[in-house]
Amino acid sequence: MLASMLSLPEKNWFQRLIIGTILFNAVVLGLLTDNDLSPDFRSVLVMLDHLCLLIFVFELSLKLIGQRFRFFGDGWNVFDFVVVAVALAPPSGALSVLRTLRVFRLMRLVTVVPSMRRVINGMLGAIPGTAAVGGVLLVIFYVSAIMATNFFGQAEPQYFGHLGVSFFTLFQFLTMEGWPDVARPVMEKVPNAWMFFIPFMALTTFTTLNLLFGIIVGAMEKAKADEAREDLAAQGIEATEESDALRIAVIEQNVQKISQSVSALKEQLQKLE
Repeated sequence: MLASMLSLPEKNWFQRLIIGTILFNAVVLGLLTDNDLSPDFRSVLVMLDHLCLLIFVFELSLKLIGQRFRFFGDGWNVFDFVVVAVALAPPSGALSVLRTLRVFRLMRLVTVVPSMRRVINGMLGAIPGTAAVGGVLLVIFYVSAIMATNFFGQAEPQYFGHLGVSFFTLFQFLTMEGWPDVARPVMEKVPNAWMFFIPFMALTTFTTLNLLFGIIVGAMEKAKADEAREDLAAQGIEATEESDALRIAVIEQNVQKISQSVSALKEQLQKLE
């Protein structure tokens, strides 16, 4: 009996229940932000919020008992534990401020949905690459801000009066939000200003940012491949580092599952006959 209960977090229907509870809790927390709610309806929502929290505590308790110290070896489990623990803070006293962080319970959706978890893992794996690109982008911004201040500071001090303002204006160019409203007045006073603006936007907006996105996408693909490799290793299938070999192993695994399903279906048909 105890063993079957401890295995609940691994079952698909239980995971779907947790996902549904998280989504339902999101609706409840959203409704609780309305100050025009009647006291009776608000009390019902608070009760439902406590019910959702009780389900989360039950799930984490099963994981803690089943995995014991291995539970804290998984970063996602630690995240779930902290988020739920914060929600258990008393509504009054020194820890009452932590109650406002209960909305982070909705972030648990990332931990229970594999595709979302894969995105976060990919973003975390892309940090070294993005840091390098960010460093290059910062250098380009700094050099460009100095040049823009020297070139256009007297013509348009509102946008390029000093280094800080130039930084902000160039960041506006990077986001491409209202940049013509800045560039055209400058070009009326400095006709050759386009020779600065166009290369800057081409270098930052269209080149550096695309490189940044490419690094993130590559890291997400690597995270997906690593996850597939771990699944294969758990099933005793050795996966090599080459992507082609990994794809072949995945295909063979799927074919094996299909063959088993067909065999089981044939047996059922024979029993019916």
